[in-house]
Amino acid sequence: MCSLVGFPPLPPEGHISLCEMFGKVHSAPADQADLNFVTNVVSKHPTVTITRELLRTSLYREELKEVFLPVQETLVKRLVHIWYEQGMVEALKSLANPSHGDIPPLLQRVASFMLKVARGVTQIRNTFHPHLRECGPKLIAAVAQTRDWDTCPIRCLAWHPHCTKLAVAAWDDSVRVFSSNSNLTPVLKCKNQRAISCLAWRPLSASELAVGCEEGVYVWQVDPNSVVTHPSTNCATILKRYGHSPVTSIAWSPQGHLLLTASAHDTTMYAWDVSMERYTPIKRMGGGGVCMVSWAPSGSHVFAAASGIVFRVWETRKWIPERWTVMSGRVQTACWSPCGSILMFATTEEPVIYSLSLSGAQILYQAKDTPPKVALRAVDLTPIELESGDRLGGLVHSLAWDHLGHHLAVLFKDCDVVAIFKTQLTPLLLVAPCCLVRGLKEEVPNAINFQKNFFEGAVLTIAWSSGRVQHFPLLSSDYSPGRDLSQEISCTNSVLTSSMQSIANTSVMSCFLSP
Repeated sequence: MCSLVGFPPLPPEGHISLCEMFGKVHSAPADQADLNFVTNVVSKHPTVTITRELLRTSLYREELKEVFLPVQETLVKRLVHIWYEQGMVEALKSLANPSHGDIPPLLQRVASFMLKVARGVTQIRNTFHPHLRECGPKLIAAVAQTRDWDTCPIRCLAWHPHCTKLAVAAWDDSVRVFSSNSNLTPVLKCKNQRAISCLAWRPLSASELAVGCEEGVYVWQVDPNSVVTHPSTNCATILKRYGHSPVTSIAWSPQGHLLLTASAHDTTMYAWDVSMERYTPIKRMGGGGVCMVSWAPSGSHVFAAASGIVFRVWETRKWIPERWTVMSGRVQTACWSPCGSILMFATTEEPVIYSLSLSGAQILYQAKDTPPKVALRAVDLTPIELESGDRLGGLVHSLAWDHLGHHLAVLFKDCDVVAIFKTQLTPLLLVAPCCLVRGLKEEVPNAINFQKNFFEGAVLTIAWSSGRVQHFPLLSSDYSPGRDLSQEISCTNSVLTSSMQSIANTSVMSCFLSP
């Protein structure tokens, strides 16, 4: 089992990590950090910085309300406004507030009684359905793959699977699309697209981007040849179902013909035929709402994590699930290998990354007499103190595996460093320390995403708490621009299966048993 011991040292104080080339991490002082002095592999990548000034009108919209003079409204009109903007419960609270002198005492007592009834019903509901305790943005912040989702300027990142195009969702509920071959930056925004939780580009399409938010899912048509930088809502298809909000996770099928949506408030997933705006519900009782979904690159399986101790791995031919449970907490994050035969995941309670093989192949540290259906400890992330005095490790917030299966990036909950591991899929799964990425002083990493169409190695894109987006290349002598990797990826599954006879005799540290 791999651990955090063996990473190269962090850059000196005042330096930031730039790239990893041929086993060496390059860094530079913050005021002289120019990656082009080291390598030009990302010189044409879009430069992205989402500053507070750019979002000022949204970041301070509450303060801007104070500019306007208060107006006298009738009681009915004021209650209607509160109900429309904040909901029925807030309207009842306003009605029951004794400081409002224009409300009749009888009406206040009725509103207070209705509030007590509502709280009682809510407590009973939460006892039987724990996933309904939070709602709206608070629920998204609790399950989002972005660290500090509710306060960071960048909430989501998504690379296009086929071209150098990056979608960035900002705190002001807008989505900006940056492209390497265009100076135009389309901004996707509309009134009901609030509290964006996730982004996903449609495979085999150059222009369709799905945006999951509190209202539902907006599928935008971003025409690459258009000069319009603010498309209207006529360019978006809205997918929503009653009770299926907020949408906390979305995943396209590898061929792009289905869009899977999940809500931590709903135990049902929906598979959408976007062009026809038709859906098929996918439901199993128990475990709570579905916090996260991820479609395997092979298309054969779908991972679905519930808000409780349950997670399921669905077989997509007949949509039959395997039900798994964790010891405590819930699954926080997960990612698939490029061949779709290995799943890596982490929970909210343990500083450990687990691996689950779906092909029947065993893993290097798996014992010969181990049951075939177990999840094994792959990486121990117990916090350690580095020579520089920095703390490394802890609970995992997000995982990202590059499209070639050579690098696994880890975003921690309470550590300001991104850890990158080297991984090998053939003939056995191996995980080893690669490098650490640290940003500017007082910067915290919020989101990570690997570029999908980079074949000279890997490029990890990191969104920092300052609004800066960094492209961190990982280059190795094993890579060459002319190398054909498609055959290697497609045959990974068969090679893993054939490696079952050559397994090291090591004990299993922990497992999750299927029923």
